[in-house]
Amino acid sequence: MQFLPYLTFHGQAYKALKFYQSVFGGHLDIQRAGELFETSDNKTANLVVHGVLTIDADFQITALDVIPGAPDIQSGATVSMGLHFNNAKKAAGIYGQLSENGQRVIDFTPKDWGGFFGIITDQFGVRWNIDATA
Repeated sequence: MQFLPYLTFHGQAYKALKFYQSVFGGHLDIQRAGELFETSDNKTANLVVHGVLTIDADFQITALDVIPGAPDIQSGATVSMGLHFNNAKKAAGIYGQLSENGQRVIDFTPKDWGGFFGIITDQFGVRWNIDATA
């Protein structure tokens, strides 16, 4: 299991990750909304749906932009906990446990990119992004 804090922005994820890259170095991988789904709006198409700045094996910064229609963020609540699994069954179990007495924001289901993904807000108000490889 890997622990990944996730930074969430309103259209500034790319700019923030480039800034962090200028500070820490590393390799930046960006997936934009327009690469994953059809949109006629260029602003939406350029939003970051998954950005990873890999500084080294033990240090990554992950970030995304809020996509129109997705759950919004509140000021001060721009970080969520991210868990990545190589086992979808184990990830689904953790998703279920964390969602007890919480809120399932996005169901943990297969996604177009070939993996599984879901978001929950636990009973303490902490948001968790959980993904697994297929």
